[in-house]
Amino acid sequence: MYRLLLLGCCFFGLTLSAQQQLPGDRNIYDAKSIGVVYDHELTFNAAIATPRNFFVGVRSGRLVTYDKTRFWTLTFGDIRHSRERRENPDRVNIVSNRVSRAYVFGKQNQLYALRIGFGVKKFLSEKARERGVAIGYSYEFGPSLGIVKPYYLEIEQADAAPVDVRYTGDNLDVFVGNQVNVFGASAWTVGLDEIGLRPGVHAKFATHFGFGAYDETAKSLEAGVMADFFLGNTDIMVESELTPGVNNSPLFLSLFINLQIGKRW
Repeated sequence: MYRLLLLGCCFFGLTLSAQQQLPGDRNIYDAKSIGVVYDHELTFNAAIATPRNFFVGVRSGRLVTYDKTRFWTLTFGDIRHSRERRENPDRVNIVSNRVSRAYVFGKQNQLYALRIGFGVKKFLSEKARERGVAIGYSYEFGPSLGIVKPYYLEIEQADAAPVDVRYTGDNLDVFVGNQVNVFGASAWTVGLDEIGLRPGVHAKFATHFGFGAYDETAKSLEAGVMADFFLGNTDIMVESELTPGVNNSPLFLSLFINLQIGKRW
């Protein structure tokens, strides 16, 4: 009898252990189990922001606790003015035998931003054990570098190919006056030798949605607000009576949606 009782206890213990332990260190009987926790995360980001901005980047993070990650990020993208309006003359120049390009009415500079940020990602809800979604928030701040490139227009001439012209203050009528001679925007490479740099800072705050629980593949979506501030002249549009409502400010605010895909290890 004693031997049967001992054998039964051993069998029960082995059975219980086999039922509780599953591949991936998950325990279906433990509601508090968080599965596999990875120490590092690397994602590539692509985002759209208002008004019609776009930026891409990379983010590297390290877990502090299972629900908190510290990260650094590097992004690059454009910054546009909310009053930008595209025009298209839709003409053909006989001399150069080229079709006109669309251009932005009243634009004098193109602005790009290179951002280095340091931040924290914090989850507010537990992830489901399998293919779950975790909801939280993230914030970051850090230095920025504004890259200002003059915006050129192609201006038609009598019996000649169009010439590239930038806004100087003395040719206001060309950029916001009578547009009959505007053939379109110049090639993007025009003005690269006149690029100016502007130091600045930026900050982001976003709601974070993490997909895939504790998968090795990192997939997430962020939606939030971003602010950029630059020192020096970053005027994007021409301010005049012919461009009502246009105001150039060193502070740029935008809403954004950011898709992140990467790997954990």
